[in-house]
Amino acid sequence: MKPYMFDEASALEYQRLDLMSKILDPWTRKYLSGIGVGEGWRCLELGGGNGSVAEWLSATVGPSGSVTAIDINPVLLELIPAQNLAVERRDLRTDELPVNAYDLVSCRALLHQISYHAPAVLARMAGALKPGGWLLVQEPDFHLAPTTEPEVWASTWKGLIEWDHDNGVDWLIGRKLPGMVGTLGLEQPRAKTDVQNIRGRDRGALYFQLFFDEVRDRVLDSGRLEAATLDAASSLLEDPNYWTQCWMMTAVWARKPPA
Repeated sequence: MKPYMFDEASALEYQRLDLMSKILDPWTRKYLSGIGVGEGWRCLELGGGNGSVAEWLSATVGPSGSVTAIDINPVLLELIPAQNLAVERRDLRTDELPVNAYDLVSCRALLHQISYHAPAVLARMAGALKPGGWLLVQEPDFHLAPTTEPEVWASTWKGLIEWDHDNGVDWLIGRKLPGMVGTLGLEQPRAKTDVQNIRGRDRGALYFQLFFDEVRDRVLDSGRLEAATLDAASSLLEDPNYWTQCWMMTAVWARKPPA
């Protein structure tokens, strides 16, 4: 099995996860609220990361509800003080899930990291839903990135997408997600794609600077990118007059038919 592409113990990774949560949590909470998550729900979150979604779910379902958060390295999840939160260490590529057990099963920015296993993981997620329960999945799609300007930015993302594909990561999985969920035997899925505009020196720019820093040595060693190209792309993120759209986040949600 391919290892996780980031160094889970590094300070850079903790920063990256924090920024990702600040960027994505408003979208995630909007979809969860739209589904109707509320008091008494029993929820399962896969790939809980730094726990921002699990903490919000725990507060939302209240003491009459419960949240189970699973991650291959749950060290940050274990810091959340919620009394109705259970944290489990599991490898979602191989481990099974309870069947017919949850009102909500969700994950965010997980399946692209384990793309070879994504269909099987989605099937287990659907199986874990109670009749009438909801599935919510959010995954990125970077197909805009190689079409952006200037050329050095587009070339950087072309190289990164190819390098990650070599390592089992699918940065284009978001476009496939509605069709993948449509095969699970749930009610007709619904989908929406959110796009972030990135400006130099803003939160999104810092996120990608951290990303470049974390993968730099490995992607250069692979030969997919040259240092001058990656450095030029990173320097664009220091320019407050530089704007780009390089990624989208697709959300797909569907309900398991009631019994």
